[in-house]
Amino acid sequence: MKNTLMTIFGALYATVVLSGCSIGMALSGHPEPDFGYITVGASREELEFELGKPTSEQVLADGKKESVYKYEMGNTVNAGRAAVWGYAWLTIIGILGEPIYDLIELSQGHDEETRVIYDAQNSAIEISGYTPPALSETEKAARAAQEEHVRKRPKPSTERQTAPSNPPQP
Repeated sequence: MKNTLMTIFGALYATVVLSGCSIGMALSGHPEPDFGYITVGASREELEFELGKPTSEQVLADGKKESVYKYEMGNTVNAGRAAVWGYAWLTIIGILGEPIYDLIELSQGHDEETRVIYDAQNSAIEISGYTPPALSETEKAARAAQEEHVRKRPKPSTERQTAPSNPPQP
């Protein structure tokens, strides 16, 4: 009898602790790189803004460097999915379905890898690895509308204003 009560208590405790996990998982994630900026000729700074820091680097001949970037695709923050899980959780079906929702959230996203070879001036001369499918017109319009609300990318080094080396003396 004591083991049965402990099992029931443990199951209830786990249900209370784990309930709402699918909502939290849907509200967390990693932004995907914008592959429109990942092009041959881009600077290292521009590529690292999109891909993050490289996971490994190797020095090649003639001052070239090969950097490997790993990132996650398909697991961005999704408030709509979180709202669905939250609404379902308010019903008895949602509470009982939480383990299923958790499994769905755990299956979101996949890891990808891109290799970039830089020249001695840290400009990309070769890019290989994951290539995403082309964006739909709807997604292009949505990204354009959201562009004013996101962190701005650094300008390419060719467009930057250079400060005078000797400032005028008063």
